[in-house]
Amino acid sequence: MSGTSRVVLVGAGGAGREVRAVIDTSPAWVSAHGVDRIVFVDDGATGPDVVSSVADYVPAEGDLVLCTVGDPSTRRRLTDRLALSGCRFGSFVHDRAVLCDGASVGEGTIVYPNAVISTDVEVGAHCFVNTAAVIGHDVVVGDHVTVSGAAQLLGGATVGDGVFVGPAATVLPRARVGADSTVGAGSVVLRRVRPGTTVFGNPAVVISKKDS
Repeated sequence: MSGTSRVVLVGAGGAGREVRAVIDTSPAWVSAHGVDRIVFVDDGATGPDVVSSVADYVPAEGDLVLCTVGDPSTRRRLTDRLALSGCRFGSFVHDRAVLCDGASVGEGTIVYPNAVISTDVEVGAHCFVNTAAVIGHDVVVGDHVTVSGAAQLLGGATVGDGVFVGPAATVLPRARVGADSTVGAGSVVLRRVRPGTTVFGNPAVVISKKDS
């Protein structure tokens, strides 16, 4: 890629600072995208690397934007707003992540080191695939999904938009997780999670439901 690019991380909290550190350990990606600076856009934080609030951010030529807010619903709200400003969303796949043949990730998606995305997987836009997460063959992941560290989505599973999959959770083959659901840490989903529910345990059972 010719020229230089500024990476703009929207959200300077813990997840944003972590993503910045992870990008710094991915020299091949940095070189391929001509990155010369990493900055933050945030409504509350201050500091030399915070260049704007979200409302006041005006994309500069060459900016690559990643939303680094951990909560899926907040991330969706922010990326919808940013899209109206005409910004260009990048995607980040760490040098030490594995993407097999036929795997694809959408714009704005962040893939951490040691994550494995297997054959013929579709990962949507603005997702987090965290350290050592495994996404098996033929899995479909919607937009604004968080797959936490060491979680596993196994062959043929489907995960809807806005889902949060907790650390070390497992979604078994061909299971379906409905949109805007939460799978608690260490849980095992056997078959189906209805939209808007939180499940926990092995096997995972419903512990709460969102108001309709």
